Order: sequence, then structure tokens, then C-alpha cells
Amino acid sequence: MKLHYFILLYLASLSHFAQSKNDGFSIELIHRDSPESPFHNPALNQRQLMYNALQHSINRASFLWSKLSTSIIPDIHGVYLTKISIGTKPSAKLVAVDTGSDLIWIQCEPCVHCYEQRTPIFNPQNSSTYRPITCNSTECMSLPGGSCYTRRNTCLYSARYNDESYSYGDLASETFTFDDATNITHPIRLSMSNITFGCGWMNDITTLDTEPAGIIGLGASPYSLVSQIKSKFGHKFSYCLVPFFQLNVSSRLSFGENEALISSTKHMVTTPLFLKPPKVYYFLKLLGITIRNTTIRFHNTSKKAHKGGKIAIDSGTTFTFLPTHMYSEMERIMKREIKLKPLRGNTTRFLRLCYQGLGVSDVPPVIFEFQNAKLELEALNSFVNIGNDIICLAFAPGKHLPIFGNIAQTNFFVAYDLDKKTVSFKHQICAKL
Repeated sequence: MKLHYFILLYLASLSHFAQSKNDGFSIELIHRDSPESPFHNPALNQRQLMYNALQHSINRASFLWSKLSTSIIPDIHGVYLTKISIGTKPSAKLVAVDTGSDLIWIQCEPCVHCYEQRTPIFNPQNSSTYRPITCNSTECMSLPGGSCYTRRNTCLYSARYNDESYSYGDLASETFTFDDATNITHPIRLSMSNITFGCGWMNDITTLDTEPAGIIGLGASPYSLVSQIKSKFGHKFSYCLVPFFQLNVSSRLSFGENEALISSTKHMVTTPLFLKPPKVYYFLKLLGITIRNTTIRFHNTSKKAHKGGKIAIDSGTTFTFLPTHMYSEMERIMKREIKLKPLRGNTTRFLRLCYQGLGVSDVPPVIFEFQNAKLELEALNSFVNIGNDIICLAFAPGKHLPIFGNIAQTNFFVAYDLDKKTVSFKHQICAKL
């Protein structure tokens, strides 16, 4: 179970609750480093922010590449956060939301061991809608790593991660409340009952400098949020992420159709989505990358992770990692096509190709060719400003599983249909939504 990058939902001041619309709902997403985020550090400059994002991307990718476990802790730097309310006496909880996580869990009282969080820890005794899940239930018997507390006949969950982080406690059901921001001028408070989640009274996150109250998983397993609400909204979700230089503007995450968020489906491209057990990660098939008139093919290798051209699409990894041979070719072609002189030396330690004063018109067109879909990236998807007018290629070589990160996905409407097993992309100015 990988727990990736992260989102913030503002709860409206409206006190009434409304019935949900079957066509879907949306919540606002705020980047961890946004000035609107409670974790924003104004002392960090652009170079420091990008270095942190890259370092956490490498850490996250390393967990994803690990053969020891399918679990990954979310990367709060470079991801998105949301606020949710839980129970009949709701108070806002800041949580990480990740396309690479399957389980929902929240810190709960009475804590045997809990880490510090900024909001009050949820106390199930204060909620009349809290229900423990029994040992003989389908939810418990199908839960990977689940066990039974026979004395109480209640189900226990256990989530453990490669960095020795963990969450452990009762599997239960509860009412979760969101703000539907589909109509931003008239937001509606939206409640969903009987959401299965982990009520964690033993939790530790060892790699984060700021801790969310829990995790909301958007993976394809039955325990993720998107799977649990599919009977009402369909097995679909989408997002539109603003570029890194516009972090003062909210991004958007939607469940169900919500076609009103895009002007039309014209010029939308669709590619098959591949799911591998335990159906936590989402994969696409990458055939090649074309830079202007030169195509770099995805060659099959002897490494299992590279076979078939599979690339993980991950909202929680900032940068895009490519097989070494593809990255080396991309760097060589970029140097040939861009007429400016690259900066010499190890500018960022990890980002290898950087320029001073690179303009949009200097960047050649880059097309990612997935199965049945050619996705043309803009300059802001291929290069990133790391400060002091230094612009670097937003790709890095990876020895293991390739990852299509969130810089490459910004200013795209990205729609997942888990019934059809497809992902669709359409250019969209996300800041205007």
C-alpha cells in the first residue's frame, strides 16, 4: 500500500447538509508549499523548495521501487492536502490524499502512541455514527494484513511502510464530510455515511516534518475512497493541478463525472490503465517520447519493472523518472535542440540539464506516446524554475520503475475511469477552474 502525494479542502461555513448529485462533486486541493497551506514556510526560496521537492520525489520513488513491500508513505513535500470532517461532531482534519494509496486511516483516541498533529485527534466516543467492523465481516476477512481482536469481536488493521512508519488500530465505519466545490460561489457541505476506515490508536510517521491527521487513499482497491463511493458517483475521479509557480491558486479533485469542469472533450486523448495486485498503483504503457522530430523508443529490457513499457502515473511524485537510456537520449536531444549553452557543473546534484534564462520559445515540443494516446507537453511540463532564473529539465534517470510525476501532469485535466480502465488527458488552464 503506497501512500503518496497530498491535498487541502476548505470546509464551508454553511451549516446545512445537502443530498449529493449523482454526477459528482469536487474538492479544492492545495499544495503543501502553497501560501494557503498551514505548512507553508516563507523562509524557503524557490531553489530550496525545488530541492526539497526533488529530494522527497527521490525518496518516494525509492520506496516505490522497493521489492520488499508494496507500501509507501506519502510525500508531504510536493503533494496535496485536504481537510475533511468525521463523525456527528465534526471538526476539520488535515489529511494527505494520494492516487497511490488504498487505505483510509485517521489518528484516533484513545492513543496508545500517536504523533503530534495540528488539529484535535478524532475521538470515536463523541460520534453516534461510529461503528466498529466485526471479525466475521467481508471487509475484515478481505483486508490484507487484517486481524481479529477476539475479546471484542472487532477487526484490526495494520499498515506498515518501508521507512518503519506505521498505523495500527480498529477497522470501523464512519460519516465523512466534504465541501462540494463544484459551484465555488455556492459550496454545499456533503456527507457520506458508512465509509470504512482505519481508526489508528498506534501511529508513527518517521519521514515527515509535518504530519497530517491521516491518509485518504485513491487507489483502485475496495478500501480506497473512490471505490467506496462508486455506487453513488461511479468508479471515476479526476484532477487538475496548477503549475508550481501558481501555488497560491487551488487545484481541484473531482469524483464522478463533473464534466462542467472542462469546456469540452474535444482534443482529449485516452490511454488504457493497467492495475497490478494489490490494485494500489496505476500504470500506463509508454511506447516512446518524441522531441521535435526525434523519437526515443521504450526498449524492453531484462528488468521486470521495465517490461512492456509500464510507467506508474503518480500525483505524489513531483518529478518524472525515466529509464536511464531514455533519459540519456532526452538530455542529448535537448542539448541539440536548445540553442542556449547549458550551465556547467552539478547545479542541483540531481537535475542534470539546466539553463540560465531559458524561455518558452526555446523549449522544443515534447510528446509522450502512450498506448492509443499522444500527449503533448508544454514547456512548463518539461522544465522547472529552481530560482535565480535557472531553468532545469524536470526529468531524472531512474534505475527501476519509471514514474510519470505531477509536474508533467500540471495544466491537464486528468480523468480516471476505473470501470473502463482508462485515463484521459486534456489541456486545461487549471487555475481558471
